[in-house]
Amino acid sequence: MLLQIEKFRLEDGAIPHLPESDVYEFARLGNTLTTLMQNSLASYRTQKEFTENASHELQTPLAVFQSKLDLLLQQPSLTERQAELIQALYETANRLARLNRNLLLLAKIDNRQYGQMEEIVVVEFLRELVPFLQGITRGINICEVFNDSTLTVRANRTLLESLVNNLVVNAVRHNRPGGEITIAVDNGQLAISNTSDEPALNKELIFNRFYRPHGQSKGNGLGLAIVKAVCEYHGWKVNYQHHDGKHQFTVSFGGMSLPV
Repeated sequence: MLLQIEKFRLEDGAIPHLPESDVYEFARLGNTLTTLMQNSLASYRTQKEFTENASHELQTPLAVFQSKLDLLLQQPSLTERQAELIQALYETANRLARLNRNLLLLAKIDNRQYGQMEEIVVVEFLRELVPFLQGITRGINICEVFNDSTLTVRANRTLLESLVNNLVVNAVRHNRPGGEITIAVDNGQLAISNTSDEPALNKELIFNRFYRPHGQSKGNGLGLAIVKAVCEYHGWKVNYQHHDGKHQFTVSFGGMSLPV
């Protein structure tokens, strides 16, 4: 019975058949555990359906809203003040769309809906991704330090890409003009660091959802929460360091920490 219960996973969608017993206490325990697993599975399915449906329902009106704003911005009779107001609404709609996507991603990670895993050579993966990342760096230079070209991890490709994207976006957001972002692979780890004029972040809070350091309004406060969730999903560890004016996030697949 214990072995069957240990193998139970909500994402599998199957409840194990527990052996019957003539002993009253064991029979009652088995029935109670079966009921508990059935209720948990029902709640899991309800939550999963809600997050998926809510996201899809929000996507359509947000897309329509953005489309209407696009049409308004193209009107030749707009005054400068009206254009500013519409642009502000457009930016707010974009933030809502990103927030919706990020919340859905977190919900899917929590529900363990990314089951497709593959062997990924980290350096090859990053070399394919860096040209796309250059488009969001706003002129900030990306420095590659790939000392371990053979490091291979078993991961979901979509989630790994989301992890790297969020760390780079975070490095851009908290960088300085003309600064630098370093992406390093060594000792079984991936480290992304950036120059910055901002003080050290709070290690106890940075991975919390909707946390924004120093009262900043940039972003929606979910990027690092997604990084943490992706790491927990794969059994990896992520830590933060601040040294010599640099912020660094290190994802440990195994081995020692990389120096800043």
